[in-house]
Amino acid sequence: MDRRQFLGTAVLAASAGVAPFAMAQQWPSRPIRLVVAYPPGGGTDVVARLFADYLGRVAGQSVVVENKPGGATIPATQDVIRARNDGQTLLVTLGSSATSGAHINRVPYDPLTDLTALAELGRAPVLLAANKDAPYSTLKELIAYSKANPGKPIHSASYGPGTSSHFGPLLFNRLAGTNLEPVLYKGSAPATQDLVGGVVPLMIDGLTTGVPLYQAGKTKVLATTIPERSEMAPGAPTFRELGFQEMEQLSGYFALFGPKGMPKATVDAVSEAVRKVLADPAYQKRLAGIGVLPAQAVTPEAFSAQIRTDHARWGQFIKDIGFKIEN
Repeated sequence: MDRRQFLGTAVLAASAGVAPFAMAQQWPSRPIRLVVAYPPGGGTDVVARLFADYLGRVAGQSVVVENKPGGATIPATQDVIRARNDGQTLLVTLGSSATSGAHINRVPYDPLTDLTALAELGRAPVLLAANKDAPYSTLKELIAYSKANPGKPIHSASYGPGTSSHFGPLLFNRLAGTNLEPVLYKGSAPATQDLVGGVVPLMIDGLTTGVPLYQAGKTKVLATTIPERSEMAPGAPTFRELGFQEMEQLSGYFALFGPKGMPKATVDAVSEAVRKVLADPAYQKRLAGIGVLPAQAVTPEAFSAQIRTDHARWGQFIKDIGFKIEN
């Protein structure tokens, strides 16, 4: 073999050795498709579009948001499961769709193995609100009132089965020995209307709708799932400071998933881009403006472990309360 042949062979061998890595590092090689499991205008959609804006700047590619609502998030999830595992198609959904939701809906896949858990994009705290005329103004008073009336359940409006507004009162019963009873409504609007009107005395609600009612004097906030007191809910105490940190499990989080089997180099590239988005002060400020706490950047492995832990915890809770799958 002469020198030219040797050099040519060496170059080809080196190219073959680095090609897979180089190709993986080319993410994204074209516009990213971001599938959202909820309808336009909702909280998840707003967060997804905000994230898409900042992700596009970081990744240097446009991000196309596609809403696929309905079906208990199954159609959107299946769309991403069936996509190529090159990281060009990603899913934004609530973490609960892979944790508690996987126990209360019959899904034709395993969210723990058929998806690649990538990152948390933000967290939506909730608050426990009471009607302004309720005979309690603090969490301590609520507990005392419930225990003083053991045969009288305290109704709490819920905007849907399996939501924080449904499971929250039941979780609090286990922690505090109270007798709160969820009353299911067909959506948050009628539930909120009956809370303000005094038809039901309690409701676990999101900050976006709950804080304005509180500030207008229409409700009382007994506690929030924000880890520390915040301008997001001025003056409202936290469950943590009152000794009920476990209630923070009710805070929903917006999750980013990809198809299973994504190459590690691609996962790492997506994770690095997400980390830059999460660290952007402008992104954090805009999240706070819609009542969402910024997420702490963690590795995909750590986020996957969180999903698995939450899946097991909620599965046991749902079993304990005897919740039955209806679909």
